[in-house]
Amino acid sequence: MILRHCKRNPIHARWQVIPKQVFVAWLFACTLWGSGQSVYSQILPSPSSSAKSAVGLIVAQGRLQPTKGVLKLSVPPGDRIEKILVEPGAQVGLGDSLAVLESARLKKLELELAQLKLTEAIALHRASLREAQLAIDTANLKFRSAEQMQKQAQANLELVSKQSKILQSLDDQIQRLEAIRANPRLQGAVGAVELEAKRNQKINAQAEYDRSYLGADQAAQTAADLLAQAALVVQTAQQAKADLESNPGYRTLEKQIELLEIQLELSTLKAPSPGTILQVSAIAGERASNLPILEMADLSEMSCVAEVHESDVGLVRIGQTAEMKSASLPRTLRGKVSRIDRVVGAPQIRSPNPLARSDFRSIAVWIQVAPEDAATAAQRVQLQVEVSITP
Repeated sequence: MILRHCKRNPIHARWQVIPKQVFVAWLFACTLWGSGQSVYSQILPSPSSSAKSAVGLIVAQGRLQPTKGVLKLSVPPGDRIEKILVEPGAQVGLGDSLAVLESARLKKLELELAQLKLTEAIALHRASLREAQLAIDTANLKFRSAEQMQKQAQANLELVSKQSKILQSLDDQIQRLEAIRANPRLQGAVGAVELEAKRNQKINAQAEYDRSYLGADQAAQTAADLLAQAALVVQTAQQAKADLESNPGYRTLEKQIELLEIQLELSTLKAPSPGTILQVSAIAGERASNLPILEMADLSEMSCVAEVHESDVGLVRIGQTAEMKSASLPRTLRGKVSRIDRVVGAPQIRSPNPLARSDFRSIAVWIQVAPEDAATAAQRVQLQVEVSITP
């Protein structure tokens, strides 16, 4: 009928050149597209009810993962992996060795050499301390000797000072003789020779006193200088020993050994916590890169992170029950909502339904898997599951 209409209507004269088979194919395609739109509209709910089932459950896509997360362990890049000590599924404890790098042997030899140098340096330091103590003892001995010399010189000076009384006595004698000689009645009692002899005695005593006093004073000054020098030597020796004790020369070697111990520790990859090896991404003989070589996790507690539509997250509450299903699981897993994130973003998990919408915003809802189902969930880490939350 349509073809006959086209032939009669000049406006649609161009349809006359269309073969009948092409027109039939076009009509069939239009029919299929219309039926697809009808099916799509039945399958794809509106945004306000995209995650609700017929019984009022909130349905979303989720992924099973360890509650404490997955540890991705790496080693310094550029080093060659000498040995992998674990396999996927292995149970490891805190501090267990997981992999050994080629540099471990070299770092061990460097550490042993540094330790030998440290032993020698400590022995040399102790010998230096003994020498410093010997220098202190020697300086103290010289100080005591100088102190004794000063005491002796001071005693001699005091003894010489007492000789001044002899000079005073001679002065008194001379004055009395001069007084007697000046008296007319006693003029003949003291002769001029006797008076002159007494004066000569005083001159000699004065000269002897001056000479003795000068020598004693010089000896006392010399002893004082020697005592001061000895005290300075003692102080210098004590300071030298204090410097050796506070800043020994082997401190640099100790720091070097600490660095080598850290490097040796890094050349052996060890478990930072107890857990299960999930994946080994490297083989012995290859050079390490910035990528992890091992993945491990604590599988005693499992969670499911569900991406709930932003319009439905207001119905989710902490403590609500949830079920997780997948064809890869032997049974339905159960759990409870433990956390609701604040960040809204695009979904990261694609629905297995090819006609499901992906242009919506979601919020991550954390579901703690029940303890009795944790072992089952741990067999399928990162498994995508269908989550049903009971509002």
